[in-house]
Amino acid sequence: MAEQTINKKLRVGVIGGGYGQNHILAYRVSGNVEVAAFCQRRRSEAEKIAREYNIPTVCTDYRELLQLKELDAVSIATPPNLHFPIAMEAFSRGLHVLCEKPLALNLTEAEAMLAGARDSNRVHMTAFNFRFIPAVRRMKELLEEGYVGERVFHVDAAWLVEGRLAPETPLGWRHKKESAGFGVLGDTGVHLIDLVGWLAGDFRRVSGQASIFHRERRLPDGTAKAAVTVEDSCMFIAELAGGIQANIHVSGVARGNIFQSIRIFGSEGALRVDIDRKNPDWVLGKLLGARGANAHFEPLPLPERLTQGLSLAEPKRVPGEFLFSNLTRRFAQAITTGAEAVPSFREGLEAQRVVDAVLRSVEEEKWVSV
Repeated sequence: MAEQTINKKLRVGVIGGGYGQNHILAYRVSGNVEVAAFCQRRRSEAEKIAREYNIPTVCTDYRELLQLKELDAVSIATPPNLHFPIAMEAFSRGLHVLCEKPLALNLTEAEAMLAGARDSNRVHMTAFNFRFIPAVRRMKELLEEGYVGERVFHVDAAWLVEGRLAPETPLGWRHKKESAGFGVLGDTGVHLIDLVGWLAGDFRRVSGQASIFHRERRLPDGTAKAAVTVEDSCMFIAELAGGIQANIHVSGVARGNIFQSIRIFGSEGALRVDIDRKNPDWVLGKLLGARGANAHFEPLPLPERLTQGLSLAEPKRVPGEFLFSNLTRRFAQAITTGAEAVPSFREGLEAQRVVDAVLRSVEEEKWVSV
């Protein structure tokens, strides 16, 4: 798989101009990598972003970008309905792929994407960048060191935001099943599902409930209203491997919140991570722990090795240059050296299994095996 030489610059194309700008920022600090092409549907916006980041080639159709002979890899930062066709064509052209979450619109697409990656022998990664929050990484280390004891009993996790709260927000692609696949489960739920599985164990079965609080939104041109077809909020309970109980809540209508929390309770102690996105240093997270009988949660330090490279001088650049760059560096290293790329499409597929099971549980009002 390692067909690049260490000295040859890796040439990447980025598709999508929303969160795709964090991909661009991350690649720019990832060493021997060049963002050689950029694609966005509106040419004026595409050219503006290309000028800002000194990207030489601009496209408005992803097919045009994928046909460029000089590219080695592609980043997909489009709405989820485009993940499958872009990734499959990229693999057919011999390109390595880093794809945003959720990996696909459904489990069938996700399975085909992983098979396509393996068949083409290309590097593949899913953009689960929240694994690299320093407090989360330290939580993982402490769990492996036995901080909470030999057994984990409970996991409680929440991701609360207010982005879907305002009824006057016009209908966009995130409100439609055909383009987004999911509502909050795709926006934030897949991140939380990936983190819980990575930290505590595989999901075995789930039972969920979901709500659409604003069932209609006006069209962008204001002429009429149309139905919202994805969930605004979802909560579910789960059984993980080993009988671990989990409770997960994701909401897009939680006023005053841009907040994430994960709490893990074991036989000898407990760990907690809080991420308050309204704080300038949110990207670090806050780690707390409690050990022994009647213990209280106390702050735990984050090793300096997990925070190296962080600068808060330009807060808008931090998610890309500090957090997302953990993914792009691993992506580039896997391409150039053959190192394992994690989180891969396999992790994206496993999260997709859980999301699909939760939505089936909501529809059928019963426990569903993952």
